[in-house]
Amino acid sequence: MGVLQLPWVHKGGGKVRVTFKDVLNRAYTTLFTDYKLDNLIKMDEQAFYTFLGGFLVNATDLFDGALTDLSYHSEVIKDENGNDNIEYVFDADLSSKEVYILCLGVALGWYKKALDDVTQFKLHLSSKSFKAYSEQANISKRLERLGAMEEELSEAITAYQLNNFDKLPFFGGA
Repeated sequence: MGVLQLPWVHKGGGKVRVTFKDVLNRAYTTLFTDYKLDNLIKMDEQAFYTFLGGFLVNATDLFDGALTDLSYHSEVIKDENGNDNIEYVFDADLSSKEVYILCLGVALGWYKKALDDVTQFKLHLSSKSFKAYSEQANISKRLERLGAMEEELSEAITAYQLNNFDKLPFFGGA
């Protein structure tokens, strides 16, 4: 039995060519799940990656202080049926830590969108007082989780920068 090769895992902490699909797969398999997205990928894989790709574009903007250029370009790739597919690829090679921070940004964006989902504001219970309490408790807990996710992203970026202190422009780096 062969060893499972994951595109975002590499020896020695080096950098590798990373596609949007690599980042989105890592984010979706390790940081969050959503039954609607499970259904979407089964029905239309391209729509799944297009939807989550928007969160990844936003995550590149959230990644303040990235030491690697996070610009990207599209490439046309032929699938097994000879059809053209567009794949987005980061211009620079990324480290596993940089990919992880982007994944945190994707998860944060997805969570914010889910939190703002209007259908979630509709109550489905019958007792009026229980409804109000349940809604208030639910939103309070969800906002706590959102705050924790934002803090985790900020801490990951800070740790990333501290681990690469010598590369920061202010301290003589690039």
